[in-house]
Amino acid sequence: NIIFCFTNSRSTFYTPGDTAPLLKKMLISLSIGNVPFKKENTFCFDSESFRYLVALQNGIEFNGDERQEYEMSWSTSVTQSNRLIDYIGRNIDIYRIDNNLQSMKHAQYEINHMIRPMLETMRNILRNLILYRMDSLKTLTELRPKVNHCPSTRCLVCKPTIHLVGIFSIAYYQPHVVQKDCRSCDCSSNQHIPMSYMLDYECSKNGWNYNEREMIDMIHELCNISAEFAHFLIHVVCSTKDDPFLIGFVEMIIEENDIYNSQTSNRLNLQLANDLRNLKNKYEQRFNEIHHLENYRKLSNIYYLINNINKYPMIREQLAAVKEGQKIMMKQHEYEIPRISCL
Repeated sequence: NIIFCFTNSRSTFYTPGDTAPLLKKMLISLSIGNVPFKKENTFCFDSESFRYLVALQNGIEFNGDERQEYEMSWSTSVTQSNRLIDYIGRNIDIYRIDNNLQSMKHAQYEINHMIRPMLETMRNILRNLILYRMDSLKTLTELRPKVNHCPSTRCLVCKPTIHLVGIFSIAYYQPHVVQKDCRSCDCSSNQHIPMSYMLDYECSKNGWNYNEREMIDMIHELCNISAEFAHFLIHVVCSTKDDPFLIGFVEMIIEENDIYNSQTSNRLNLQLANDLRNLKNKYEQRFNEIHHLENYRKLSNIYYLINNINKYPMIREQLAAVKEGQKIMMKQHEYEIPRISCL
């Protein structure tokens, strides 16, 4: 199932060029069996035609010879794309990936899906700690994640609606569908961020599953693991320069303060904002400790933390909604390449 794709290949006349002998030598040196590197499973693409289209959009003029070169680049890339699809249809077999397979990219993928569920879980534990300490109504707030059945976004400009869940005021964000423009508002499309699932809330009187000490311990563990994940994303796989967890903490603090300052003023939200601010400070302290130690965790340790996070029911239910939504999106957009029978 191994194929080789080369880009920007116009300079080597749409061939692998000098890379080919070096690659063959490297493949021979590997102890993973006979890896085929032949014309049949090698595809050479070019990117000049895309640059040409961008240049045209910006009013740059070209002469006839240049235009002909770009047209050849486009035609060659189209031919190679068709070859690739044909090769996949004829020769590629389904390969089931072992669930125990570990890679930096896969860990990054898993962590990115956990950011919002972890942040929302920490905020909800803090809500319930406030309710627990009040010791009055014997109620708690439970998260109810809902699957998105179409690609949805959250508008950063539009204000959420505020609902009272028990005695807590909570912000509800209406999902927006954006194609070329947003169907729900007039705000710019770049003011929208993906919303992988919706979150509902329920006031429950089913009793407490955890005592105060256990909830504090959960908050502490989730905060520390968040710092580990952020450090991994920023300094190990270098997938982002911005700290997604820190951004999330700041957004939640602003949101709770906005609820308190709105017409639905509720002092519980002010208490929650203060608790989130304290948690953010502890998070930053832990992140800095990890960074100064310069003792990066092994990939196996990161997967151990990922598995630990999956043990939290509140997080597991949100992740299940994310994955179910992904399956729905994939089903809506997938195209099955017809298998070509050999004549």
